Amino acid sequence: MTSTSPTRTRTDSSRGVRRDTLATRRVPVSVGTATVTLLAALTITAWWLPGSRWTVGPVIALASFLLAFAWPTLARLHMPWLAQAVLAFGGALTPIGVAYWKNLDIAIPLTGIMFVFLVAATILDAPAPRDHSVGHTTEHWGSTSLTAALTSSVTALLIITAGSMWVSLTVHARWSVVVPMAALVVIVVAVSAHSGRSSIAGVFYSAAFGLFAGLIISSIAWLLGHTSDLLPVVFPSIAKILGDFAAFLTMGGITGAGVGFAVSVVDALLGERAASAQLASLLGRGAAKFLVAALPVYAMTRIGGI
Repeated sequence: MTSTSPTRTRTDSSRGVRRDTLATRRVPVSVGTATVTLLAALTITAWWLPGSRWTVGPVIALASFLLAFAWPTLARLHMPWLAQAVLAFGGALTPIGVAYWKNLDIAIPLTGIMFVFLVAATILDAPAPRDHSVGHTTEHWGSTSLTAALTSSVTALLIITAGSMWVSLTVHARWSVVVPMAALVVIVVAVSAHSGRSSIAGVFYSAAFGLFAGLIISSIAWLLGHTSDLLPVVFPSIAKILGDFAAFLTMGGITGAGVGFAVSVVDALLGERAASAQLASLLGRGAAKFLVAALPVYAMTRIGGI
């Protein structure tokens, strides 16, 4: 008579479970707002230092690094580490080029060079081509996932390039006063970004808060007397009819609304309306908001007559 010993089953509750890392840990969405606030505060501090066209650049490089680090999480697509390195390097190189040549035009060829390296890094990570003349397969090189990865990488590069406009605003003395004003507006807009019950409502709320913040900050700058260099070239047609103060308020209000709209659109595209999110996602989203905010500021500075 033979006896069989009971078989002991081994269970491992951790098998097949992905462990959370610091980057994937879920944290309150206020971390994203704190990221924007910190980057804006660093920009104001760097602006006060001598040679602001050089001191603002490291802040842009930091924001670009955060965006490059978090972009795969934000885009929900695979990105090779080499492509992330290209994004981070481009975010550091372009502000240096703008500060050295004192012209935003240099960002165009630098972005073109980074684009070539970015495409190469993405394609080199793709699977090898397959011969479709033999057999039937649905897998192919140049698939939708690769196309999406390329499009996503280029989008991140354009956002990072936009951040160099912060440096461009510090190059000329007449433009420089706009930098701390815009940074304060960014902080206000970032705090109000989650207002409203939907993403569309959030866009309107952010634009409205940006408008009022732009008007208030412009009024304070006027009262403090920090607008004398900027006044002769801000909406001269409006200044002739309504006066310099009205022209400056017009520029401040429209710029604030533009910043609010840009930041809220980034939040709607890359964010999620939840109480918490992954740390990497929030850091990257905050960096993207800060970098994109320079677009309407630079545009309005140009349109204003400068």
